[in-house]
Amino acid sequence: MRGPVMKIEDIAVRYGDCWSIRSATITLEPGVIHAILGENGAGKSTLLKAAVGFAPRVAGTVRIEGGAGAIGMVHQHFMLVSAFTALENLVLGNEPTGSFGRLDLAKARREAEALMEKTGLRVNLDARTSELAVGERQRLEILRVLYRGARAILLDEPTAVLSPLEAEELYTTLGVLAEGGATIAVVTHRMDEVIRFAGHVTIMRRGRTVLSRPIAAEERSDPKRLEDVLTRAIMGGEPPPETSPPALAQDAKVALSIEDLVLVDAGGKRVLDGLSLTVKKGEIVGIAGIEGNGQRELVRAAAGLEPGVAGSIVLDGARLPAVRSTEDLRKRRRAIAVVHEDRHADGLMLDASVGDNLVLGELGEIDGPGAEAALITRRIERFGVYPPEPARRAGELSGGNQQKVVVGRALDRIEASPERALVVLGQPTRGVDVGAASTIHGAIVKAAEKGLAVLVVSADLGELRRLSHRILVIHRGRIVAELPPTTSDDVIGRAMLGMEDA
Repeated sequence: MRGPVMKIEDIAVRYGDCWSIRSATITLEPGVIHAILGENGAGKSTLLKAAVGFAPRVAGTVRIEGGAGAIGMVHQHFMLVSAFTALENLVLGNEPTGSFGRLDLAKARREAEALMEKTGLRVNLDARTSELAVGERQRLEILRVLYRGARAILLDEPTAVLSPLEAEELYTTLGVLAEGGATIAVVTHRMDEVIRFAGHVTIMRRGRTVLSRPIAAEERSDPKRLEDVLTRAIMGGEPPPETSPPALAQDAKVALSIEDLVLVDAGGKRVLDGLSLTVKKGEIVGIAGIEGNGQRELVRAAAGLEPGVAGSIVLDGARLPAVRSTEDLRKRRRAIAVVHEDRHADGLMLDASVGDNLVLGELGEIDGPGAEAALITRRIERFGVYPPEPARRAGELSGGNQQKVVVGRALDRIEASPERALVVLGQPTRGVDVGAASTIHGAIVKAAEKGLAVLVVSADLGELRRLSHRILVIHRGRIVAELPPTTSDDVIGRAMLGMEDA
């Protein structure tokens, strides 16, 4: 069944005195994957929300022409009920019923399993959503839209939480849907996805569409040139310089040593199963793996938020004690900077101001209100937080700018600490644009140059290659491979799946 043509014409969206979109025009045709690119805060997510009625328009029109079927949106931040099971979330609002109007869970399960089989997107239907890994929750969001029979599917950063293999599978599914006539639009920052899978690209900058055109087949034969053209359009100028790890001293000493670390979840399952690794001073080590194989728990263990049942974490020759008080947490934070993968759950107070979030956890450690204001301004400018308004509520920022706040706070803070030793980053550039990613990468390299050990967990293999001295692959809570950054996607992918021949 053919999807609709969506014509979004001269859209404008304003929140208070801030224009999120000033003038945006885009036409979404069925049968093609349409990629929407732009800097953080350019208005990409707001454009999709305006198209489906989630964002109030002050000007412009949205026309739906031809085709049939519902329009569905997969949001960047999950819209799930955490206490419900995956199956209950999947059918919520569109529940199949039996006699006397009762919920027919058996029918719901059959329909859900048939949909998962058709799309290749799989989740544990019986697990509570709060227990699902981030990647599983993303797949559940996509399944919800498809379950409702949507023929126009708008996705906001759908692969930000997926591994490269999972992203490949998703785009294969989207390609099949597009070939069947569905209307597909994807907001993304991943240029490789655009070059490989998109048939049309639209670029936004500061609330306006500045480019919208098809991607010709012959352009894909020179992906580097196409990436350069698109990056220039996104930034309105020269692309940022490429980042590489600093030279590592041959006699660099081990700063972090994790030995046979074991963590168990509430159900008694080993989420870290004898994990061991080392990171030297000035070294950047990347962690690659399919979501849900212990990455989140590794980051939390380093932060002192997950006590291990066995094994040890040794930093600069001293075993890290368990965190039992706020003061213990402060001591660990002075030596270790941590960025968690879920900025909403573990990194931000969305109802607090941007300024308060930029100095979160430093109460009593900054001398005077003037010093605090200067520190906030410096972090905003250094990491390009937009709009640069300390009093604005953090929840009003785009996802990428929220990420800048979280990463900027952690990296700027650890550099000033005399006890600095380690940086642990979970998905540091998730949802940020190429310019912001370059800024964050530069700050990571600077931390390594200052002698800090750096551990980067990322679903973006390109990011790990650019930053890392070496890449470790995690599978089922264990490190199963150590690889140079020049290793191919295929070999890394096989290791991520636990294949011995990798």
